[in-house]
Amino acid sequence: MPCILVFLLLASLAFSQGATPPPPPPPLPAKQPAAAPAPTAPQAQSAPAAPAQPAAVPAPQAAPAAPAPTAPQAQSAPTASAQPAATPAQPVPAPVAPAAQAPGAIRFQLPTDASGAIAPVVMPQKPDTVQKLGHAGNFPLNLIALSAKDTASFETYSKRLALVQDSISANHRAIEQTKKNTVSFMPPFAPKDEFEKQVEYDARKAKYDKELAERVDRDTRSFTLRLSELERAKKKIEENQVSLYGSLTIRSNIEAVSVWLGKEEIGLAPLEYKYLIPGPVNLSVRKDGYIPFDTTFEALPGAKLAFNAYLEEKSIFSPENEIDFHKLLSKDTTAEGYALRMRIVEARSVQVDGEIKYIMDNFSNIYPALEPQKPDETPESFAARREAWTTEGMRQIEEFKRKYDTYKLKLARSLVVLNDYIISEQSVVFSEVMLNAKIELGAYDPDREHFELAAHDIENERTPFYFKGIIGIPRDTARIIDRAKPGLLTSVQYINFPFKNSVNLAMSNIQISRNGVNFRVEGSFSEIERYKSEEGYDSWKPRADSLKQGTLKPQGLDYAYAVSRDAVKFVDPPKKESSGGLGWRGWTRIITFTAAAICGGLAIRKHSAANDKRTEWESVKADAVNYIDPEKEWEAENIWKPRYVEAANALETEESGRNTFSAMAAVFAAAGTLTFFF
Repeated sequence: MPCILVFLLLASLAFSQGATPPPPPPPLPAKQPAAAPAPTAPQAQSAPAAPAQPAAVPAPQAAPAAPAPTAPQAQSAPTASAQPAATPAQPVPAPVAPAAQAPGAIRFQLPTDASGAIAPVVMPQKPDTVQKLGHAGNFPLNLIALSAKDTASFETYSKRLALVQDSISANHRAIEQTKKNTVSFMPPFAPKDEFEKQVEYDARKAKYDKELAERVDRDTRSFTLRLSELERAKKKIEENQVSLYGSLTIRSNIEAVSVWLGKEEIGLAPLEYKYLIPGPVNLSVRKDGYIPFDTTFEALPGAKLAFNAYLEEKSIFSPENEIDFHKLLSKDTTAEGYALRMRIVEARSVQVDGEIKYIMDNFSNIYPALEPQKPDETPESFAARREAWTTEGMRQIEEFKRKYDTYKLKLARSLVVLNDYIISEQSVVFSEVMLNAKIELGAYDPDREHFELAAHDIENERTPFYFKGIIGIPRDTARIIDRAKPGLLTSVQYINFPFKNSVNLAMSNIQISRNGVNFRVEGSFSEIERYKSEEGYDSWKPRADSLKQGTLKPQGLDYAYAVSRDAVKFVDPPKKESSGGLGWRGWTRIITFTAAAICGGLAIRKHSAANDKRTEWESVKADAVNYIDPEKEWEAENIWKPRYVEAANALETEESGRNTFSAMAAVFAAAGTLTFFF
């Protein structure tokens, strides 16, 4: 009875835990207790077993023994209890409890360091463009990703090409090694026997070669297929890389100059180079006897660049105090800096004048002397040699003069350019708020709504001024203005041409406002008396007035003018159109569109007349039924037919005129439209 109660208790416990009760074991022998099964090592490590029940109570039928869990089961959940058993228990699935309720379940723990703080977790890094494509390890390359057009980096495509090319080379080596292995595994081909016919030998040799070729093709097929895939990927990557190439167009003032990119010569100018690799580029244009044109720039993917390289002829004069015209004529300093450069150019001009005089005076000492007539030389031969010697000397003298004139012209034009830079700097207008300016309002004119005005700050040491004129103020505002304290804000504008000691006297405009509203101001600036008597004022004043009035203004000259042979196109102002300002395009449009309108009107008129003639023609045509009777044959031939032909001819004439005028209108309209594009 106690055994039955224990069995029922265990069965109810197993059912409550969601496990299927195991089948009852075979009956145990009477009075033979079974020892409790010892837990295995995994069981002892995962969770302690339930306390074993005593097996001292004999019973005719023993209670079923608890199943012994396997190692994986023991790690997931502990056994419920162990019962005595006389024979080994049959393995059955252990009851699995929910993870949150299973005793001894392993819980997640945050990683901590020795101090107890949470240790930093290193997450997997995103592979770069090359690594993710199979560079690391022995895995096959990802050809789809390799050949994708997903970057604008020329270097990345170069790395991808290197990867693919390495794989192509490896496949070629593998194919060759596989061929050698296949040949070595083939039985050797027996030589021709003396009793074997040639036909038999040839057939045997062809069979052997065919079998060898089939084996080689079979063994190398995977490498061959992979090789074709790699070649296609390589071609695609090269196309992607070529799309990043930029183009470079080089022109020069000198023919047959060599163009260099870095240390590589790419051709002679004029040149169009279509394989410019993105990145920093060192460009050099060179020719013997000329100063090289060197520049550095950054080439962007797909960029189209153009350079006009002007090569200066090397000077025949002393390199001492030689001028770098590129640097000299760069627009990067102030008016005082340009004036200093002008003095440098003037000094160099004096220097080359002295040097050319020395060259000409000493040319007879520099030029090789003519050997006297030799004993075996005829007078005619000596005369010809002397004439050639004289001609060459004169040529060299003319060459010296040409180079001197060219250099002097460049110096003179450099002075013009630098002076233009100075004018450009001095024409800059500055504005300054005059907080200490005094405003004197005189009588008010209600008809014209303006005050008499005197604004001045003559005590200012930097920007003194005196302005006299009128200021337009509406009557409603004028009534409430306190003339003693009008509350007006004054600002003056002056050009960047100060008198000595940086005193700004060249006033160009004045603005007076109140509460953000500008008033109309008319008048003029007066001279400051204390500066009129100072030295240099008389020469400063005319130039200042010319700058303010715009009679002296910059012409936009630069380095190109200084080195160009044609100075007129840079100096002369553009010629005005002699056609009243419309230009040839304007007059062409007027004429063509007017003609198109006239022809269109005539076409409409002809179209209306053609409709009338068509109505008349159709009426005559319909009248033909009256002349069908054979008795009226003469009337049809002599009356109706002439009328029909006349109506048909009139209709054709009107329609032809309509079509002609329509075509002419279209042509004139198209001609006028083209002037907007060309």
